[in-house]
Amino acid sequence: MLSKYWELTILDGLIAKDKEMSCFAAGDIDGDGNVELFTGGSGLLRWYRPATGEQGDISHVNCTVGMIIHDVDGDGIMELVVGEFLEDSPKRTRIVWYKPSNDLNGMWNKYIIAEEFEGNNHDIVFGDIDNDGEDELVTISAFSKDAGIFIFKPNDDVKKTWNKFIVQRGIFTEGLSLGDLDGDGCLEIVCGPDWYKAPEGGPYAGIWKRQTYAHNFREMCRTVLVDITGNGRPDIVITDSEYLDGYLSWFENRMLEEPDNPWIEHRIDERLKYSHSLDFVCQGTEITLFVGEMQQGGWNPPYNHDARLMLYTSKDNGKTWEKSVISRGEGTHQAIFCDVDQDGELEIVGKTWAKKMGNPKLQMWKQSKKKLPEFRHRFIDRDKPYTATDILTVDITGEGKKDIVCGAWWYKNPSWQRYEIPGIVQVINTYDVDQDGRYELIAVRKTEECMQKKRNFHLFNELCWIKPIDPENGVWEQHFIGKLEGDWPHGSVVAPLLHGGRSALVVGIHDAFKRPHYPQIFKIPENPKESPWQADTIAQISYGEELIAHDMYGKGRLDIVAGSWVLKNLGNGSFTPITVAEEFKVARTVIFDVNGDGKPDIIAGEEPLPVEGESGTPFSRLAWFENPGDENGLWKVHIIDTVRCAHSIGLGDVDGDGEVELIVGEHDPSFPFRSRSRIMIYKKADKEGRTWKRLTIDERFEHHDGAKYFEMDKGQSAIISHGWKESTYVHMWEMVKEN
Repeated sequence: MLSKYWELTILDGLIAKDKEMSCFAAGDIDGDGNVELFTGGSGLLRWYRPATGEQGDISHVNCTVGMIIHDVDGDGIMELVVGEFLEDSPKRTRIVWYKPSNDLNGMWNKYIIAEEFEGNNHDIVFGDIDNDGEDELVTISAFSKDAGIFIFKPNDDVKKTWNKFIVQRGIFTEGLSLGDLDGDGCLEIVCGPDWYKAPEGGPYAGIWKRQTYAHNFREMCRTVLVDITGNGRPDIVITDSEYLDGYLSWFENRMLEEPDNPWIEHRIDERLKYSHSLDFVCQGTEITLFVGEMQQGGWNPPYNHDARLMLYTSKDNGKTWEKSVISRGEGTHQAIFCDVDQDGELEIVGKTWAKKMGNPKLQMWKQSKKKLPEFRHRFIDRDKPYTATDILTVDITGEGKKDIVCGAWWYKNPSWQRYEIPGIVQVINTYDVDQDGRYELIAVRKTEECMQKKRNFHLFNELCWIKPIDPENGVWEQHFIGKLEGDWPHGSVVAPLLHGGRSALVVGIHDAFKRPHYPQIFKIPENPKESPWQADTIAQISYGEELIAHDMYGKGRLDIVAGSWVLKNLGNGSFTPITVAEEFKVARTVIFDVNGDGKPDIIAGEEPLPVEGESGTPFSRLAWFENPGDENGLWKVHIIDTVRCAHSIGLGDVDGDGEVELIVGEHDPSFPFRSRSRIMIYKKADKEGRTWKRLTIDERFEHHDGAKYFEMDKGQSAIISHGWKESTYVHMWEMVKEN
C-alpha cells in the first residue's frame, strides 16, 4: 500500500519565467538506469535527471500538451515524442520525435512524424492498433475546427514522415487511452466520454464507430483503463480536467454480460477542481488511483488555493474506495506515478503549467515512512490596535526568556500578556545601545509635523531608543536618535560597522524609490544618550527593505546586505555598493551558506508589482544568490520556488536535526482576512541547494516582515509572524512533539 505521507520537493522552482509549460513525460531515455523528466512549452523543451541534478535544453520550440516517451525506432532505448507548433504559425502544429546522442547535453536529432497536423496536438499514446507486432501512434487534435482523432503508422524507414489515418474528425474531446474493451483481441480507443470501435475492414478502412459510455461527462477529461472488477477486461476511470465542479467515476465494463447496458457508472468523488492529472497503480488486488488538481483551469477561472493531490484505494474490486489527500495547496499539471530515484517505491512527478499558476515549476512528491512535522497555531494577539511594521524577540524583563515585540507592544513569555510601550508607535530593532549587557529597543515615535500632514498615525520618521526600567508597569527611558529624510523606516540594522568596533544604526526608507531617499547611517556616540546621533547617507542607492550586517567577503569587517546590493565595508567608515542582482526587486533577505562552500549566500524574496487589471499579489521568485567570494565576481541566481511575494523570511533548525531550514511567509494585502497566503518551511533536498523540500504549515494568514524563528524556552521553539492588512493578529506556531 502506498504511504499516507508524501513530501513535496521542488526540483526546479522556475523552469522558465513568463512562459507556459504545457507537456510533461518521464522515462530513462538514454538507457543509463536513471530516470529523466521532460517538459516543454513556450519556446523551450528541457530535460532533467534528478539522480545527478543535471539538466539541459533540447530545443527552443513551442510545444503542445502532447508528449510521451517511447521506443520509436525499436533499438531498445526510449525516444521523446512531442507535438510542436510550426515556426511560422502559432496555430499549426506537427508531431516529431527526438533522439539524443550519447550525451544529453549534445545534439538531439529530430525526425518528423506528421509534417503538419490539424489544430493543437493534445494527447499522444502508442499501441499496436493493427496487431502487426509494432506500435502505432494515436493522438488527438484539440481546439480547432479540424479537431479529431488520428493514427500515425511508421513506414519502413521510421525516420521519414508516417502515414496518417483518421479515426474521427470534427469532434473535440480529450483524455486518450487504448485498450481491448470487448475482448476481441483488438484495441479500442477511449477519448473523453466516448469510445471508438474500428470498422470491420480494419483500423485503416474508414471512420471508427463512436459510442458514448459517460453520458454525463463533458468533453475535457482525463481517462485511464484498468481492470477494477477483475473480470479480465479494462474498466474506464474518468475525471473532468478543466472544470470547477468535476466528477471522478469508474465505468464498469459489462459489454459481454449486458450488451444493452454495457457501462455502469460508479461515482468515486465529486466537486473536483481542474483535475488534470490521473494515473493508477495495481498492487495485487489493490488498486490505487491518483488524481491531481491544478491551481487554475482554462478560460480565466477562479484560482484554486486548495489544489489537492489525492489517492483513492480499493481492495474490493471497486465496491468501496478509501480517499487520502496527500497534498493541498500545490496544484500540478500532467502529473504521473514514476519511480524517479529507482528505490522500488513510486513517486509522483509533475509540473505547473502557466505564469498565472506561479510560473512553471517542476515537482516531485515522495513517500515518507513517518508523519510529517505538524505545527500548532495560536493567536498571541487578536486585538492589536493598529498595523505594525516589524516583529522581533528580545528579553524585555531580564528574566532570561525572549519576549515578543510587535509595533508599540511587547508580549511577556510565557503568558504572552500584552503590554504597551509608551511614547512610541513602532519598534524596528533591538540592540545593547549603552553596552550594559541588556538589550534596548530602537523605535519610531510620533511627531507633530507628521500629524499635521495627516500621515498614517502609526508611520513616522523620528527615531529614538528606549530602555526598559519597569516594563510591566509601563516605565521606560526614552532618548532621541534623529530624524529620517524619508517617510518612515522600512528595514534597519544596528551592529559594530565602523572602525574600531564602533556601532551604528542603518535605516532604509519606505519611499526610497519615489523621492529618491537613500539609506541613512546613524553613528552611536560614546554616550548614546547624547542626541541627535551623527547621521549621513551610507550609499546612494534607492532601497527600503531588509538590511543585514554580515562579513560577506571574509575580510573581517561587517558588510551590509541591502536587497540586491552588498554595501562593502571599506574599513574607514565608508561603504561602496556592489550589485548582486539586477531586475530582482527584493523584499526580504536572510544570509545562509546554502551550498556549504564556506561563503555566505543571500536568500531573497521578490516583491512583485500588481499586474494591471488584476487583483491580488502576483507570484514571484524566491531565490538564493551564490556568493562568488570575490567582490568583482558575479552572483549566480538559483530559484527555490515561485510564491506570492515572500515578504517574510526566517531561518532556524525547526525540526532539530542540526540543519538550518528556511521559513517563508507570503504577503498579499489585497483582501484582508481572505488572502489565503501561506507560511512554509523549505529544507534542502541536496547538499548544493539545487532542489528543496517544502512543507506548508498554515495557509490562512498574510505575512509582513514576519516568519521569525526563536527559542521560547530550553528545548522549545516557535515561529512568530504578523500581517499588514490583517493587523490585529500576532501569530505563533509551535511544532507538535511526537509522544
